[in-house]
Amino acid sequence: MKRYHIIINKLLVLLPILFLFFQVGCTDNDEPLRLATYTYSTNNRINNLTPLSKELEKVLKRPVHIQSYPDVASFIDGIKSNEVDIGLINTLGYLLLSLDNTTMEPIATLKVKDEAIDNYKTVLLAKNDIIEDLDALKANANKLTMMFVAEGSTSGNLVPRLFLSSLGITSPENQFKAVTYGGDHTATFKKLIEGETDICAIGSNEYFKQTHADSTLLNSHKLMWTSEEIPLGPVLLNNSFTDLEKETITNLFLNLDVNNSAVLEAIKEGWSEAKQAEKFHSILGSYYDDFRMINGNKTELNDILELFQKD
Repeated sequence: MKRYHIIINKLLVLLPILFLFFQVGCTDNDEPLRLATYTYSTNNRINNLTPLSKELEKVLKRPVHIQSYPDVASFIDGIKSNEVDIGLINTLGYLLLSLDNTTMEPIATLKVKDEAIDNYKTVLLAKNDIIEDLDALKANANKLTMMFVAEGSTSGNLVPRLFLSSLGITSPENQFKAVTYGGDHTATFKKLIEGETDICAIGSNEYFKQTHADSTLLNSHKLMWTSEEIPLGPVLLNNSFTDLEKETITNLFLNLDVNNSAVLEAIKEGWSEAKQAEKFHSILGSYYDDFRMINGNKTELNDILELFQKD
C-alpha cells in the first residue's frame, strides 16, 4: 500500500510538468497560423503585417499566413467561420463582432501618446450657407442630404450615427432627404466640396490633412462638430489558443515598442488613426464600454450596429 502512495504522489508531481510539455508541444507544428485584417481603400495591409508575421513565426515556431479580407463585414464573417487565429480589426468591426462573438477575445490595442492632439476623431461638415448650427440641422434634416464614408467605417459611419442619435436623428435614412456613402474619407470630403451632398462625416485625419494642404478648402464648408478621441480597434486572439500561447502572443505585442520598434512602425503605417500611437497596451472587452456615450448622451449603440449586421 505504501508503494502505491509513493507512485501516486510522484504522478501528482509529474502531471503539471506533463501538462506544460503538451502545451509547449502544441505550438511546435507545421500548421500555419492565420493572421488576418481587412483592406482599406487600396491597401490590403499585408505588407504592414509581414514583419509581425515573421516575429510570430519565431516565437511560436509555426508558419504564419496573412489574409486580408476585402472589407470589415467579410472579415467578421471569416472570424465567425473560425478562419482567423490572430486578427487586427477596427473599433466598429469589434463592436459588431461582440454582438454575438464566441470565437475570439481582445487582448491589446494601440495606446496613443498622452500629448497627442486630434489623433482619431470624427468631424461633421456642412456646405456653406446650408445650416447655421446643430439645432438647424435637426430641424431641417428632411431637406438635407447626408453622406457617410462606408458601412464598415468607425469614424465615418458609427461615430456620426451615434452623435446624430444624440441630437434626435435616430434614423438618418428616414429623417434625412437622402443618405449615401462616399466610399472612403478622401472621396467623401471631395464630394461635399463639389456639392454632391449637404452634410458629411469623415475622419479628422483626412480632414486636417486636406485643409492643411489647401487652406482655401476652408471657405467651402462649415465644421459643425468634432468628436472626442475614438478608441482604436483591438488585436483579437482565437479562443482555441492555449494559455501559454496567449501569453506568448500577448507579450510579443505589448513589448514591440522595446523589442522591435520596426514591427510596430510597420503596423502603424497601415492605419492612419495609429500614427500617434506609441505602443500596444493590454485591454479587455470592457475597454469599449464607454464608447456608447457620445455628446454626453447615451445612444442606442446596439440598434445602430444591428443595421450593419449581415444575415
